[in-house]
Amino acid sequence: MLELPEAEVLRRDLEREVVGKRVKDVVVETPSVLKPWHRTRPEFASLLEGRRIASVRRRGNVMLLELDEGLTWLVDPGVQGSLHLETASATLGTDAHVAASFATGGALHISETGREPTLRTGVVPSVDADDASGVSRDALDLLADTPTWIEFGRYLMANDEQLKLLLCDPKRFLGLGPVYSDEILWEAGLRHDRMSATLTPQEIRRFYRAAHEVLVAAMKASGSALEDAEPDTFTDEDGAAAGHLSVYGREGLACSRCRTPIQRTRIKRTMVTFHCPRCMG
Repeated sequence: MLELPEAEVLRRDLEREVVGKRVKDVVVETPSVLKPWHRTRPEFASLLEGRRIASVRRRGNVMLLELDEGLTWLVDPGVQGSLHLETASATLGTDAHVAASFATGGALHISETGREPTLRTGVVPSVDADDASGVSRDALDLLADTPTWIEFGRYLMANDEQLKLLLCDPKRFLGLGPVYSDEILWEAGLRHDRMSATLTPQEIRRFYRAAHEVLVAAMKASGSALEDAEPDTFTDEDGAAAGHLSVYGREGLACSRCRTPIQRTRIKRTMVTFHCPRCMG
């Protein structure tokens, strides 16, 4: 899953690399990724070809490329989707589902491994783009929204839930998943099963600061999201947890803060958490 720091890095990469370019040709290898917005490949291509990309924004990890003539190119990377730049003449890889080449050269390929892609893409009227993205309007984006720590605390109190579950709930927090929810909680020194409404003002400030520091550090560690067709910022070349991660994927290794072995705990069937049993109170 493309989590919030990587999504913001991708948005900035796209802003730098494709804004101002005009789409020349569109190739769709997998028509199913166009649902529910388009019934046919020609319908999608006709809406995108000839359009200039004016700006790039995002909601959570969904990219919204604003086009001319009141249209928006929506790209939802799904579970493992990725976007990467190629030359206009580059052959589509086996995992590429959509490619758009530009009039001034170069192309943007949208890929995802696996037999049944979860990514989605389509061109929709700009006035409908936010609703079409499927992203909650009420959820908090910790990189795009700028609440004060007091407002953040009120939000936690109003959404009383175990902290891990709360952070991973897309209706409450955008773009956070198994990785950075654990990292934020470790940095804040808070247990995954602590109820959010029980936090003291001091713990709220610590939580607020930890979220900002973890996400900014992760963005710095991500590099460019467009340089690799299958970027993975969570493991290194040997498959071990990446160096910028303190607890995620480090089961059995010493906590860098107190040297206690990191534990892996299953919260529910589809969710686990990595945590330090000693210094996350």
